[in-house]
Amino acid sequence: MQPLRNLSLAVSIVLVAGLCVFPAYAEDACPEGALGVSRTIEVDTTGGPWIGSPHGDPNLLAPGEVVLTFDDGPSPKSTRQVLDALAKECTKAVFFMVGEMAVLHPEVVKEVAEQGHTIGTHTWTHPNLARLDQADVTREVEATFDIVQKASPVPVAPFFRYPYLSSSKENEDYFKSRNIAQFAVDIDSSDWRVRRSAPVITRIMAGLKARGRGIILMHDIHGWTADAVPELLAKLKAGGYKVVLLKPKTSLELVADISPPAPQKAAVSRSRRGKHQHAVSRTRRATLASKKSAALQ
Repeated sequence: MQPLRNLSLAVSIVLVAGLCVFPAYAEDACPEGALGVSRTIEVDTTGGPWIGSPHGDPNLLAPGEVVLTFDDGPSPKSTRQVLDALAKECTKAVFFMVGEMAVLHPEVVKEVAEQGHTIGTHTWTHPNLARLDQADVTREVEATFDIVQKASPVPVAPFFRYPYLSSSKENEDYFKSRNIAQFAVDIDSSDWRVRRSAPVITRIMAGLKARGRGIILMHDIHGWTADAVPELLAKLKAGGYKVVLLKPKTSLELVADISPPAPQKAAVSRSRRGKHQHAVSRTRRATLASKKSAALQ
């Protein structure tokens, strides 16, 4: 009987330990009046459906519901700042990560996953997929899912957003064949255009006033966007908006033996895409230089 008593004691200790840890993630641990998450939608990604305007189901969200999404990270300082703001309001978001950034900051990928957010991807080098041949598209997409999954303690969602929101029929057919949901945008913060938080908040709230609901696009690589998140969440709460978290019904089957694409060396144009790519590249160069400097110290 002694072994059974020991087993019973061990099980009791594990259960108690679990109860001690669990409240940190429970809904009732949130402060009274927090924005929270009103509901979670499980997305069936079979056939690579579109999520968001103009091709997605217009009734996915009810009036007053929003989905918070962030592209181009993870970046240690600004992504963590976004995570802190979300945590204070007990709310969640979807992060579409870039492979180049994930390989530099796997610890931030891990933090995003551990805090209960959904992680999708956004290519390896942030190119315009509509301009690439299929072999390059495959490397950009699949290598990113692979590296992000290696850093995440939970399955990465088969969710994808096109850089520059640009796609071709061939791109779309590929994601359909892979059962990866293709995300669009209902409300674009255009946060790449500015270096202040106020215009980011103003544009999002104006978009919500016009549409009444929607998937909101922001970029967690920008410090001004991270600065905007606390006030944005306060305005959403004051306006009676409800945050919805999107999660997949099933996980993604990764492609084996896929290599990441070669670094991009294309000249930067002065177009909208060029300016955004320049901002993204500048952030990545800065984080890489910081990491190298720390390693030399």
